Amino acid sequence: MYLGENIKSALKNVLSNKMRTFLTMLGIIIGIASVITITSIGNGSQKEIEDRFDDLGVGRMTVSMRSNSPRNMYTSDALTLDDYELLKNVRGIKYISPTYQANYYSVKLLDPKETNTAQITGVGADYYDIMAPDLLYGEYINQENIDNKSKTVVITDTTAQKVFGYCDESVIGQQISVKSWKGSQKFTVEGIVENPNADTELQYENEYPESIVMPISTAQRLFGQKTLTNITLVAEAPDDTDALSERIVAMLDNFHNTSEKYTCESTTEQLEAMNEVTGTVTLLISGVAAISLIVGGIGVMNIMMVTVTERTREIGIRKSIGAKNSDIMFQFVVEAIILTFMGGLFGIVFGWLAGLVAGAILGMESVVSVKSIIIAVAISSAIGIIFGVYPAEKAARLDPIEALRYE
Repeated sequence: MYLGENIKSALKNVLSNKMRTFLTMLGIIIGIASVITITSIGNGSQKEIEDRFDDLGVGRMTVSMRSNSPRNMYTSDALTLDDYELLKNVRGIKYISPTYQANYYSVKLLDPKETNTAQITGVGADYYDIMAPDLLYGEYINQENIDNKSKTVVITDTTAQKVFGYCDESVIGQQISVKSWKGSQKFTVEGIVENPNADTELQYENEYPESIVMPISTAQRLFGQKTLTNITLVAEAPDDTDALSERIVAMLDNFHNTSEKYTCESTTEQLEAMNEVTGTVTLLISGVAAISLIVGGIGVMNIMMVTVTERTREIGIRKSIGAKNSDIMFQFVVEAIILTFMGGLFGIVFGWLAGLVAGAILGMESVVSVKSIIIAVAISSAIGIIFGVYPAEKAARLDPIEALRYE
């Protein structure tokens, strides 16, 4: 019997009992759909992470103290403006800014009794070239503001809306009150930038702090600090971040007469680490979901055993007119492959739809890769071969005389 005839015969037998065929394929459908759904969500997560890091900028690097330094930390080891001055003229740096960050201080809103926490960040003149936010109104913090320790701030459009009730050019020049341990002080709004997380923050209105940026000199005076949280920079050559990182760390260790106390991380390293974690979690969960494929394979084997028993007489007739054992075996293997292949196709469709629904619920784009579809089809076909061989072999070994006598 030719391959075409085997396929035609297998399709006829598979479709002769639709309910039994569907129940047999169900394990394969669930397994493939689960794997496709999970991988599509995992791929979507990686894409979203990559998009976020693209927004952060290629070649961006952050210099800070190691959180897990094997040596004791001293006050003299902390980053200061002297370190910024040291690194400012390093070859290979395009932009560089000192940063001091004070989290969760109070900002007065419209109602004097109402306050909201804020993330206050002191920055240098290059900060906006590094972060590249969209300026809506006014100006960024400049070197003159820093030199004069000006009480000026740049806020986001969402903060302006909450504090003043509106956001337009008339907000520039108005004052905002910031409460610290020194009491409440007024700062003039110098500029307004677009909040890239506005949609998320609107959903969780009171869970995100407001964002206020001021000159580094003003922030350090406001909170009585001389240290920096970190130093942020952009490399002239994004492909040269590893060499630049080593050079910066060596300079800081030499300047402070220390070792292994500083780190310089690039966005590329962070992206690779995040993708590795996401990939590992996706692979682990996919492995758990794939267990159902084994259950589905056992179901295929079971139903093929039943099929062999039901068609014993047919096998006897085929053998009596000259069919070889290999012909009988091949026929049943083809039937098992078609059964699992169809289950795989249904699983891909349901997995793709489930991925879209899950992505919509999670507020992200699910990405179904061609690779995962090819793997799913290959796995489903392999299951047909692996779990179809034993019933097919059993059918091939039947004695034709005994098979003809079977009722």
